Amino acid sequence: MALQINRTMRLPGGEFFPTREPKSGICLHHTVGGSARSTFDWWMRDRTANGNELKVGTAYIIDRDGTVFEVFNPDGWAYQFGLKWPVARKLEFEKRFIGIEIASEGALIENQGKLYCFDTISPRTEKRREEIFDCGANWRTYRYFDRYEPAQVDAVVQLVNKLCDDFGITRDVPDDFREFYGDRLKDFKGVIGHSMVRADKSDPAPDPGFWNRVINECGLNGHGIAAEEANGRLTDQDIEELFRHNAETLNKMNVAAGAVVSALLAELERAGRKTYLRLRNPAPRGHTVDYELVKGDRRLINRIGQLLGFKSITENRLEVHGG
Repeated sequence: MALQINRTMRLPGGEFFPTREPKSGICLHHTVGGSARSTFDWWMRDRTANGNELKVGTAYIIDRDGTVFEVFNPDGWAYQFGLKWPVARKLEFEKRFIGIEIASEGALIENQGKLYCFDTISPRTEKRREEIFDCGANWRTYRYFDRYEPAQVDAVVQLVNKLCDDFGITRDVPDDFREFYGDRLKDFKGVIGHSMVRADKSDPAPDPGFWNRVINECGLNGHGIAAEEANGRLTDQDIEELFRHNAETLNKMNVAAGAVVSALLAELERAGRKTYLRLRNPAPRGHTVDYELVKGDRRLINRIGQLLGFKSITENRLEVHGG
């Protein structure tokens, strides 16, 4: 079936940059929302403190039934990455990538055997097991994700093929769709996922079935960015972004417990160790927090944690005494 582009939802000019820019890349995202309409409406409402448009969005949103909405001309652009790179490098990257959002609840949390979206435990946010993708282990601190509908995956494949043809975009993809590459992709041309350039993002879902279809049916070639090279360094911007994220997470914990976790982070990151964690899912005013090893030596987490008196340390969770 030929791809149909729906243009019934269009962002006004103030919500994106209509200037025509050369395109050399495509980025796949998911919305963490209900429908294409709910995401579109959010972009229309979202404003700065002064009431100005944020100009955040992507040219395409793919709804759950596979409908492809073009909300602005892909010749233009809007902010889609949220990068902490130097301004000139960030703008160059933003302008040359066409963004595709997949309507999805995204990553899910588990509580007492049930799964919930939007990091909220409520009957309204519960997801049925048959609707989820199970990674088998935590990835970016999440194990479960809303599974994309078959019609959505069909549409992604068709749209990527069309955009590659229309804009002459190279049919390359980084070697590992689960990897964080950061600014090593600053000059990359081809198809990427949001999580490849943001260590704190988990979109699109790390579902091999999804990625294999996109790679195989769009004829994408693995690009030679070795995973071990990508893990070998974090830029100053990556470290700053990670620091801000972890500080916000620690502020949600019990003050004393947060101070102990902060001490662990400082010891891990000091010169010579260069081991970095990303915190997630803190128990509100509590004593536990999940984590992901971003870079470094996992063995140091237990070794230093024991010296600091942690109650327990697992592969993905820290617990401080007092809980």
